Amino acid sequence: MKLKLTIPHYFTLYYFLMLVLYHYKVKSYFYWDNIALLLEQDFGFSPLRFGLATLIFFVDIIILKSINKSRFVFIVISIFFAILTVPSLVAFTSGSIYPIKLLCYHQALYLSIFLFSKIKLNFSKVPVINKRQALYLLLAITTIGVIPYLLIYGPHINLKNLFLIDVYKTRSIMGSLTNPYFGYTYSVFTKIIIPLIIVFALELKKKLWVVVGVLYLILFYLFGAHKTVYAGLLVVLVFYRFSFEQSVKYIVKYSGILIVPFILLAIVGFDYPWILSFRRIHFLPTLLDISYLDFFGDRPLMWSESVLKRFIEYPYDVKHTNLIGQVYFNRDDVSANNGLISDGFMNFGTIGVFINIVLVSAYFMILNSLKIPSRYFGLFVLVIFSFISSSLFTVFLTHGALAMLLTSIFLLNNKSE
Repeated sequence: MKLKLTIPHYFTLYYFLMLVLYHYKVKSYFYWDNIALLLEQDFGFSPLRFGLATLIFFVDIIILKSINKSRFVFIVISIFFAILTVPSLVAFTSGSIYPIKLLCYHQALYLSIFLFSKIKLNFSKVPVINKRQALYLLLAITTIGVIPYLLIYGPHINLKNLFLIDVYKTRSIMGSLTNPYFGYTYSVFTKIIIPLIIVFALELKKKLWVVVGVLYLILFYLFGAHKTVYAGLLVVLVFYRFSFEQSVKYIVKYSGILIVPFILLAIVGFDYPWILSFRRIHFLPTLLDISYLDFFGDRPLMWSESVLKRFIEYPYDVKHTNLIGQVYFNRDDVSANNGLISDGFMNFGTIGVFINIVLVSAYFMILNSLKIPSRYFGLFVLVIFSFISSSLFTVFLTHGALAMLLTSIFLLNNKSE
């Protein structure tokens, strides 16, 4: 008899495998040792906390099972659960070095996205541009929008970058030439507009425009030599074939499968696979959360590094990311990016955290109110990862979250065109 595993089964295996990886390898990594020494505590193992974390995990699973698997929010909350909530529960088992309120913040985010998804907004009267019109509109926007890039970056294009040669040299040159227009539009073009051109052209069987879209993507790569330029298209194409339920199942299933060989490789002394994957994506944000809560516990920035900097003086000589890198990682060159939880706490304590949680929940509430086909979900993956690893207003303004919202309302909403 063939054993048929469901998404809750895969999540349960994932949770316990993450516990093994964390307590066997992750918490002994030197970053964790440095912070344990600085905080004069240990990343140990608390049986009581393990029991509580496991109980909360199964309650979260019950909530996840109650969500309609054909709804947009199902895959959104599943990704947040896999990348933020589960690592938070796992890190909580380390003992008092992981604050209880940090676990509460992550649970509040999970529950808030779920509860906000119950609110439905009516977009039936909002006009939607059909695919053919949208394709030509996006082509026109890109053709006009690329002109400033050609004028400023064009003379410095280095074709060697196509072979990953002189990449950092090009980044340095282009970085010195940047301006606000490039800062606000680069991610929009590379993560949203150009991938959509390619996808719409594929759907409409317009091979010429597929080629044009690919060439535009290559051109934008040459403007900055950022390999992540191709990530937007790659993720879109990966998710294009699957329903929301299938995507979640594959994500959790293959994540769990990867943990096993990574643990076995670690036993024989080969650590790079888990260091470059699960440590970086799943557990480093939890360590950064601990650092941010410790440093900014009694000295919030009050958004003095954001649009309010004209009214509130920023108290430090370096950016907050470099500041955390210096204090907690003993490296001046480390830029310790923070996600929506630590960003909110850094700026206004617990109130700041809940402001961020409400804004993010409302953002996905709007998207869930739309009828977005599952084949377009890949467009949203990088935005979700940006919320996890960057400050909130940066994600909205420069990482494309606001542009993605408008695109969803007027281009991706599946209604009578």
